[in-house]
Amino acid sequence: MTSPRTDLAQALVDAADVLLVDFDGPLARIFPGTRWLEVSADLRGYAVERARNDLDLDLAAVLGEEPDHVQVLRLIGRHAPGIAADAAELVTRLELDAARTAPLQPGALEFLDEALARSARVFVVTNNDPDVVPAVLDRHVPGLTARLTGVHGRTAGRTDDLKPAPDLLLRALAQMAKRGVTGGKAGLDEISAVLLGDSVTDVLAGKAAGVPVVGVAQDAQRREDLLAAGARAVVGDLGALLHTPGDRG
Repeated sequence: MTSPRTDLAQALVDAADVLLVDFDGPLARIFPGTRWLEVSADLRGYAVERARNDLDLDLAAVLGEEPDHVQVLRLIGRHAPGIAADAAELVTRLELDAARTAPLQPGALEFLDEALARSARVFVVTNNDPDVVPAVLDRHVPGLTARLTGVHGRTAGRTDDLKPAPDLLLRALAQMAKRGVTGGKAGLDEISAVLLGDSVTDVLAGKAAGVPVVGVAQDAQRREDLLAAGARAVVGDLGALLHTPGDRG
């Protein structure tokens, strides 16, 4: 028996022509365990030292204890652009190295298979370097990334377009509008889309882009945080959104 929240999440996903899926969290775990906290701490330490030595700037108060390494990168870009490129290069190296062994999340492959089988347009919209996506997905299923409609990730030399900004989502929707959901022209307001993400920044990006958000998080408190931020529904993992053969109409 499913819960009302799961039923709503599944209804939103089933009704959408376009699925915008965050990568690190819903689909894979780039830095599993506590490694993600270590990466963020290392990046904060690197940035504080570089800013102090090269820019005579104290970044410690700005970065605080931010646990998300990509949000640390976004803050560096805003407050210390002089070291942002080097910080981004460091982050990209760490992400690509981790992608060689990064595990997929429960239900991720099955969810993608089901979505693609019903001809949904599936985009990955990620704050990670976009090369992380094929490095992980295609290691598990060769050619899987090519079956997606698109991948929109971190742009070299930029941090202002990272979520919670809506840019990555709007790029995907603009690509879809240009192609047309059914092959012809379509305006953004004619596209039925939903975002699946695991962070409050995903929810904020979805709200800014006018896209409903289904939260995906194994941690119960995080699911409550996603709902409080404005997610329409939440599930523990993408496997909760799968249909059994008997559910197919």
